[in-house]
Amino acid sequence: MKILILGGTGLISAAIVRQLVASGHEVLLYNRGLTSADTPAGVERITGFRDEIAQVRDEINRRSFDCVIDMCGYSQRDAEVLLQAVGGVVPQVIFCSTTDVFVKGRGPYPITETSARGARPSFPYAVGKVASEELLEKAARDGAFALTILRPAQTYGGPNHGPNHPLGHRGYHLLRLRAGLPLVLHGDASSLWCACFAPDVAAAFVAAIGNEMAYNRAYNAAGEEVVTWHRYWEIAAEAFGSPPLEAVNIPTTVLQRVFGEDAVVLVENYQYNNVFDCSRAKEELGFRYSTTLLEGFGRVAKEFGDAWLRDGEQEQGSVFASTYERCLGWWERETAVPRIDE
Repeated sequence: MKILILGGTGLISAAIVRQLVASGHEVLLYNRGLTSADTPAGVERITGFRDEIAQVRDEINRRSFDCVIDMCGYSQRDAEVLLQAVGGVVPQVIFCSTTDVFVKGRGPYPITETSARGARPSFPYAVGKVASEELLEKAARDGAFALTILRPAQTYGGPNHGPNHPLGHRGYHLLRLRAGLPLVLHGDASSLWCACFAPDVAAAFVAAIGNEMAYNRAYNAAGEEVVTWHRYWEIAAEAFGSPPLEAVNIPTTVLQRVFGEDAVVLVENYQYNNVFDCSRAKEELGFRYSTTLLEGFGRVAKEFGDAWLRDGEQEQGSVFASTYERCLGWWERETAVPRIDE
């Protein structure tokens, strides 16, 4: 089959490309040409900006692609451009969305594909994905193409994608972890989280191509090993050969006031339970969660851990690092409980 991928060099999309080529498909990438990737031999690339893709509509039509996979649509405008370029030209569009389209903190859990969508204006990434889904769904209902939506949760496995910390700054937190220093975790670190190794997620995209069961369907493609944030970082400690996790639990509202912009995603996402039902993807796409967190984190630690630790070393003395230390010291003083015999 002939597949056009918008993007193709990111974490999930690069894995999709490798799997497609290994299966004998013809793959063409459309992207800015700014990101290097280990693209397999034989993969063609057209260089251009997303807003310009409608200009190659005739070329897309001439090549008779079986499917377009959009891995870099983040706004309603991006979806409009996609529709202009491929509506009525290709039989199937696969759109990479996100589980962040679902209303946060409402439940019930696990969240299914039919759970309520909705994003607060303060979470523009999710707002853009919701708007994109809605526009493309309308286009599909109007007959522009068959639409398949894949919704990954946290996906990891590349040089910029390892264990997440709710405050970001992965290298700094891994450096602290390796040194046996305390890590800040939000609340009591009991909110639930999941993550999935990139090749497992990519396989769901590949299985959706030309799959009539997947036409005009949406799928969750998330990790099925659901753990608390405390357990998540315990696993990271084991995978990175670190001392046992020492966590300091600080309320999300406090972290928001202390860290400001660094706490935005924590406030919008990480503080809530993220638990998803992937049974539809299992049944119709053969989706499988085949790599445990310990195994996956162990792989990325071996391949990218040294680079992340160097990144952490460069943050020593930064505004974030000094704020972190002051926050820990202040919290320890404010929450110190006197001995009952004092």
